[in-house]
Amino acid sequence: MKIGILNTGNIGGRLARAWAAAGHDLVLAKDGEDRKIAPLLAELGDRARLGTVREAAAFGEAVLFSVYWPRVEAIVDAVGDALDGKVVIETMNPLNVTAEFKHFHDLDFMRNGSTAEDLQRRLPKARIVKAFSTLAAPVLEAAAWAGSPLPANVFYASDDDEAGRATRGLIADAGFRPINVGPLVAARQIEQLGVLLHHVADHEYGGDADLVRLALAVVEANPGPVLRERVV
Repeated sequence: MKIGILNTGNIGGRLARAWAAAGHDLVLAKDGEDRKIAPLLAELGDRARLGTVREAAAFGEAVLFSVYWPRVEAIVDAVGDALDGKVVIETMNPLNVTAEFKHFHDLDFMRNGSTAEDLQRRLPKARIVKAFSTLAAPVLEAAAWAGSPLPANVFYASDDDEAGRATRGLIADAGFRPINVGPLVAARQIEQLGVLLHHVADHEYGGDADLVRLALAVVEANPGPVLRERVV
């Protein structure tokens, strides 16, 4: 599959490696200085080339929209109509930043919306899928889970069944277990899982520094549920 990556940062770079290894062809764009992804391009060889944001959007049959939330409007303006009809995998969380550059979840926004729904409104002809937003970049590599009894899950949501299936395959190609949570409105709950993980990091572990170690997984009972007769 042809994949465009907007933007090739911590998340996009890791997925670029996995997808190149799985045989996909990539055009990588950087919202910022291109020189920062020169080592990655050299590493990926003929599986990837550098492009502008619009070129990467035009190239991809699927496009990873891995953009810093405050930069969405600028990137949407840059791609124009290049994402019309494309599968667009959106990885964002609704994070704002203080003057001291401290990030925080925009809880007011999250009450009645999600970044995925916002992007769908901005790009009405694109086929938006929410995915890859609950794993911190340092654990967004299959090797990070080599010693774990369970693989990390990647939850995805979309109103487009075909786009969801394409994303499901790309999640598996990245080394994770895809979990379908339904229509795009369910992206609200996926994004709220990010808040939950921050609470887990704060209260069960040593604080936000441990957030990069955490993931969520769906566990199926094996051999099965233990059912007991109900006394009435």
